Amino acid sequence: MTVTSIIGAQWGDEGKGKITDFLADKSKVVVRSQGGNNAGHTIVVDGKKHKLHLLPSGILRTDIINVIGNGVVVNPVVLLKELANLDGERGQLFISDRAHVVMPYHKMLDGGEESSKGESMIGTTGNGIGPCYSDKASRIGIRMGDLLDDDVIIERLEKALPRNQALLNHYGIKDDLTINGLLETCKAWRKELGGFITDTSLLVNQHIDIGASVLLEGAQGVHIDIEYGTYPFVTSSSPTTAGAALGSGIAPSKISDVVGVTKAYLTRVGSGPFPTELEDEVGEIIREKGQEFGTTTGRPRRCGWLDLVMLELSNRICGFTSLAITKLDILSDMDEIKVCVAYKGEDGTDINHFPSSLSYLGKCTPVYKSFAGWPSEDIDISNGIIPKKMKNFLDFVSESLNIPISIVSLGPGRDETIIF
Repeated sequence: MTVTSIIGAQWGDEGKGKITDFLADKSKVVVRSQGGNNAGHTIVVDGKKHKLHLLPSGILRTDIINVIGNGVVVNPVVLLKELANLDGERGQLFISDRAHVVMPYHKMLDGGEESSKGESMIGTTGNGIGPCYSDKASRIGIRMGDLLDDDVIIERLEKALPRNQALLNHYGIKDDLTINGLLETCKAWRKELGGFITDTSLLVNQHIDIGASVLLEGAQGVHIDIEYGTYPFVTSSSPTTAGAALGSGIAPSKISDVVGVTKAYLTRVGSGPFPTELEDEVGEIIREKGQEFGTTTGRPRRCGWLDLVMLELSNRICGFTSLAITKLDILSDMDEIKVCVAYKGEDGTDINHFPSSLSYLGKCTPVYKSFAGWPSEDIDISNGIIPKKMKNFLDFVSESLNIPISIVSLGPGRDETIIF
């Protein structure tokens, strides 16, 4: 039995979907543990690109049990659309009865809240994720299990709707939402999704107990974690190992392996400090070559060099047992590749640990180690052969963080992957 947690080690968009899909080949259960359809996991199978936002990345394998865990917030409209867009057979799907529902007023409210922040906008996807988690914390949320009982739906709406309408009114957003109208919407969702709703904590633990291999698939990345991310430019959940356990309904002690997924460079969507950001031709080359545009929003991602100071914090709070390095092929054929090994503070102080203060971080400058680039023609994926200069880069990252590298991704396809 193994329970492996897949964790984004940066600001998200690291390629967790591909790594989950790749490792799912030897797994029985894949669990999405947090986030909502603000996530975007892209998987390429036989040359066809699949973009998933709520469905676990094991859904494209027919022999996999896929679970949307209690830590996820579920937009039924998006989920039903994703299911309809799947071609051919798919794996089984179960949805936690404890997962919260993204209601129509959550999405309406998200845009109003974000616009009100002006220059302090966080850069949310506008999908209602934050307002849904806010209702969850305020104890007025509606859970997937609630959709199975009309009386419970009405009881929840009587508490949630007036409060959310007051907020919508505050932001000048008009709505025509009513309890009866939302009840009918919920009943329609129940008709389509009711058969998937169950106690997934029990389901997952039963599979663990009989020795099945389980993958916990996180969304976003450690550095937009609500606790340890670049607050307030963060998400509303915890994309960490601890968050994966809680959002899947299992004990942390049952997690045996933690794979930290990191690009060979660094990207970010939205606002906030970015010490290694490349606002030059090199950054544009990486963005275009790597197709660095948000899977969910389509927004261009900010690009920069790999930052080991960030990864030290990610490892410290998540306990990586190995790293999966993705998009290494994007750096091929570059003359010089850099890695940030430390920061310099405004006063010249050496900084080796990621600070919590954004104002302090914004004044830091990166300290780089340079590496010679490698030619793409020297890569032979089918035989597991990589250039010596690429290996030097990987060895340095591994040794600096004291974490072995287990997987190297050199393209979006399943077959463009090397096991180390």
